[in-house]
Amino acid sequence: MANDPVKLQTFDADKWISKSEAARLRGISRQAIWELVRRGRLTPVVYERRMYLNRAEVLNFQRRPRGPNLPKPEYFKTKKFNSAKWISKVEAGYLAGVTTQVISDLVRRRRLRTMESIGKTLIQRSSLDKFLEQQQKSKPAKLKPKTKSAKKK
Repeated sequence: MANDPVKLQTFDADKWISKSEAARLRGISRQAIWELVRRGRLTPVVYERRMYLNRAEVLNFQRRPRGPNLPKPEYFKTKKFNSAKWISKVEAGYLAGVTTQVISDLVRRRRLRTMESIGKTLIQRSSLDKFLEQQQKSKPAKLKPKTKSAKKK
């Protein structure tokens, strides 16, 4: 265990509760309470070979957000949204001359840089321009159809 339980000399039933009762109070499983004790998030005590938890500590327990506790880099804090640089999928489709399904497919394949804002996907205008330039360069020049030459008799 992360922290060894303290042994109690006197027991106050109003202050200490069992792990099963703690699980009922929190609305989680007993295994989850065991895991919180193992990680050191809850402090156990032992009285007559039984393990108890502080009632106030269990009721005041706050969950931590998931993921690592790393500070965000500075560029995330200072980045500001410029509406002139971002366009909607519909507008991107209109500028590219294709449907919004084509734009969605390009976004899915990560050909265009996107940003989520209020549940909408916005596309960076410069990434669309670069993509369209690349498409123009990669297209082969159209060949003129051959004209029929006069038949020789």
